[in-house]
Amino acid sequence: MVEDDPLKWETEPIENFLDAHFLFRGIHRIFWMNWKEIHKIEPNLFSTKAEAKGLSTDWSKYATPEDTLNRLRAPTLKVNGILELNVGRLQFTIKENKLPLIIKHDPIRVPKGKTQINRAHTLLMVINKPNKAKIKRCLSKIANWVAGYMPKS
Repeated sequence: MVEDDPLKWETEPIENFLDAHFLFRGIHRIFWMNWKEIHKIEPNLFSTKAEAKGLSTDWSKYATPEDTLNRLRAPTLKVNGILELNVGRLQFTIKENKLPLIIKHDPIRVPKGKTQINRAHTLLMVINKPNKAKIKRCLSKIANWVAGYMPKS
């Protein structure tokens, strides 16, 4: 069965991302532990490492917030929280603000080091220096903590 063999997982086109879908992202406490108000999402949550191809997320078509939490090194809400971006709002924000962002399904088919296979893995690509601050502000405005997965500080 194709679904059981990660090497046969297809990379899905953008048309398969429905407005009702979500992208989940685990957020480590280092990003939120000094905030005055945990409910207000700060732009610093959308930082990427220099070598990263994009902002790594999990697509709700193949993952739940619990799946995303369990993939993290410390799968506890004392260390991590799970953020969600609604795909419909994200696509509208990209278009409205003319953001050079691309949603790209990028399944991880072969484990590498600490990275597990992950059919839900999806990237938000083209977050680079010239547009980083604007993109991070726009994303922070549409992001929410997943109900029941807000960090417990």
